[in-house]
Amino acid sequence: MGCRAALRGIGALAAAAMLLAGCAAPRPIPAEGGGAALSRVGRFALRIDEPGGKQNAVQGGFAWRDDGRKLVLDLVSPLGATLARVEAGPGQALLRESNGKETRADNPDALVAIVLGKPIPVEGLRDWLRGELAKQPPAEVAERDAGGRPLAFEQGGWRVRARDYDTAGPTRLQMARTEPTGEDVDLRLVIDPE
Repeated sequence: MGCRAALRGIGALAAAAMLLAGCAAPRPIPAEGGGAALSRVGRFALRIDEPGGKQNAVQGGFAWRDDGRKLVLDLVSPLGATLARVEAGPGQALLRESNGKETRADNPDALVAIVLGKPIPVEGLRDWLRGELAKQPPAEVAERDAGGRPLAFEQGGWRVRARDYDTAGPTRLQMARTEPTGEDVDLRLVIDPE
């Protein structure tokens, strides 16, 4: 077999391996102690469109566990490598990257804003992943399903669409906002079936 054919074969195997690894979901986060917690595993896609037309995007998998007091969020690359873990409790939030670097803030939203340079509504997600509206700030609900669950609403500057509810909450969430700088931020979550 020629050199070019061998390289094509290796390239095809590598592409197949990447596709299979990209389908691997992160493992659920184990529970600590008793009590009811929301546990979700799925995929995320974050896109930021700048006013000049430049687009920045990142995607991967996530595992989420929130018992109301403590939140743990694992982020993994499309190939399944752990990128970071976020742990948040009352008055504190910590991001630990895979290289050991740690970043701290008073709350998860402030932490993500430090790391990404853009706000992501982590505190809102604590309610939105349950199919509920956060207590503050007030929300404007544009659409509800037959069971009264929110399908389209605005809260805290975010336009949110929730779809395909299961027993725990929506399995599809799209959150979008326009920053004062003119950047459009779009975050999509797809929850894996239980």
